[in-house]
Amino acid sequence: MRYKILSFLIFVTLLSCSTYEDKQLEYALEFAKENRQELNKVLEYYQDDPEKIFATHFLIRNMIGKQVLDSNSISKKQPFFDAFSNYIKQHGSYKNDIQYIIYDSINQQYPNIGSHPLYLQDLQILSSNFLIHHIDNCFHIWNEYPWCKNIDTETFQKYILPYTTNNSYWEQAFDFFSEKYALLRDTVRDKSYKEVGELISNDIDRNFLREWTIFRDKYKGLLPTTFKNIASSQIGTCLEENIYKIAALRMNGIPAVLNMHPGWGNSDFPHFWTEIIGDKQIEKLYDNTQRPYFSEKDALITNMFWVNAYNPLVKEDIVPFISIQHCRTVPKVYRINYELIKNSLALSTEEEIPDFFKNPGIEDITDKYIVCKNIEVPLWSDRHPKKHIYLCSYDADNWIPVSWSCPKGKRVFFEKMGVNMLYLPAYYENGTIIPAGEAFILTANGELKFFSSQENGTEPSATFYTKTPYRIRTVLQAANAVGTRFYVCNRKDLSDSALVHTINKIPFYVDSFNIPDNKKYRYLICDFKNVKSMGHPFGIAEIKVYENNNKLVAGEWSGTKNAPNCTLDMITDEDRVSYYQPDTQEKQQQIIFEMKQPCKIEKVEFYPRSDDNRIVTGELYELFYWDKKWISLGQQYAKENKLTYHDIRKNALFRIHNHTRGKEHRPFTYENGKQVWW
Repeated sequence: MRYKILSFLIFVTLLSCSTYEDKQLEYALEFAKENRQELNKVLEYYQDDPEKIFATHFLIRNMIGKQVLDSNSISKKQPFFDAFSNYIKQHGSYKNDIQYIIYDSINQQYPNIGSHPLYLQDLQILSSNFLIHHIDNCFHIWNEYPWCKNIDTETFQKYILPYTTNNSYWEQAFDFFSEKYALLRDTVRDKSYKEVGELISNDIDRNFLREWTIFRDKYKGLLPTTFKNIASSQIGTCLEENIYKIAALRMNGIPAVLNMHPGWGNSDFPHFWTEIIGDKQIEKLYDNTQRPYFSEKDALITNMFWVNAYNPLVKEDIVPFISIQHCRTVPKVYRINYELIKNSLALSTEEEIPDFFKNPGIEDITDKYIVCKNIEVPLWSDRHPKKHIYLCSYDADNWIPVSWSCPKGKRVFFEKMGVNMLYLPAYYENGTIIPAGEAFILTANGELKFFSSQENGTEPSATFYTKTPYRIRTVLQAANAVGTRFYVCNRKDLSDSALVHTINKIPFYVDSFNIPDNKKYRYLICDFKNVKSMGHPFGIAEIKVYENNNKLVAGEWSGTKNAPNCTLDMITDEDRVSYYQPDTQEKQQQIIFEMKQPCKIEKVEFYPRSDDNRIVTGELYELFYWDKKWISLGQQYAKENKLTYHDIRKNALFRIHNHTRGKEHRPFTYENGKQVWW
């Protein structure tokens, strides 16, 4: 989210005025500059209509800070979205990961094209025609659609009337969604707006491709894009899908709003979802506790779990020295309102603040979703270089602010903080987080457990097996290997195949087996027709065939054709993250390794699809602990797929960095011989 900080001195005066909303409206009109005449046309147009003039005032006075992407600033990326849109026009939906093929095709024509997104202020560009058209359409829907009959004025104004969500809109959106859902509207006239909203939401979830890899991993730079591109291409991250969904709901008379959190508590990146106002309340607040997923009732926040799938093979004792991370935790939840929130940080300070809090419409609704506590946090000093203290969680290699408050002496009070979470109090200066107190864990009962440098005692020996949590997503990907069978043979038609190994248990990142006989073979067959998919299709990252003296056997792989972007050569590319995935529509599900000449096979190693975050023999790692900053405990080459350190501090916060390959890591504590992840 991008928000330009306006000169908010005027708001200090407004807060003391009895006519706050009038002053806010006047400020908006002044900020519009030359475009004020367009806004005045709208005010004049509705001057004799009390309901619509009230709505117009609401839209204009809360337009402060709203922006829209200048399409000219991202025009070099337009060929990609034109290609996506053309495919959707012809085929209706993305099939077999075709989005990667489309991207690669366009990227060959326009390689390394950069863009510099620019935003325009809504107050300075919106036309009177657009606003009048929008307001009239909203009132028509509110008055004419039968499911809107019980929607009150406040709900209509806050959650149907707004024309934009998260600085994204399209002037033709009303016509687009009116046509798209015309047939649906004719068939649901006897339903409630919540039922209609659920039908529209489900339709979008089925047809909009939520694609993370293209936009945040492999092919960075395509986002942000215009709402028109989002609507016509039907592809984006969870943010774009929910911007699209909210527009579709509002323009069909369903009050909806964007909810989000700034970052997971034990994973990376923010998350967004749509709330239909007045929808069913959560029966039980989420307590950020690790537990297996059994049913939809467990997923209290949308997409809380890595994979909403249950597999009876997944047991806590799969790997005795590893804990499974079943779900992601959440420190805070916010609502992104169109209406400005009077006590928002953006409207109450001129101090430099983090980008997230520059949005003047964010509202703290943590207690609607999560078990939370009001806490008082001690600070190192009563002399503060900044007016505000932030409580930070850990995200993507850094501490990120998730809540703010004003300190009082050597204490600072924070409201509604998610429990079972790691936090750090800090100042924010020039884009940098500066610790202001000890890091701590907020326990379920509201206790603050600090990582203090004053703690005594050491761990005589500590052994580490991963640099990030062993996530349920990774476990289920490995579980998809169970049932895989390996055969050997010498005849080209494979008629003399002999079974030599079956994967019967979930491998922890890698599995291997030996072939005890002394015969030589020409072919190794990996057969996965008996594999039952659990949340993910079957995938193989690497297969290595060794003869004696640990020498790799040379040969070629063939077999079932691959799914897009998951080719057979990935089995031997020495990249444990890339993987081969078969086309599941093919009848025969096997791949064959043909050796250049018959060989005595000593050992076969099999790497299932994974995040490749285990400790790997021969790779160089460094262990850090937190004491006002990350302090190194030394580098070490892994042996036997683990690291062992001696005489390290007890009750400390650690992280492991891999210097050989890979960037992902998470902080952890070491408790009862296991890494506990935060």
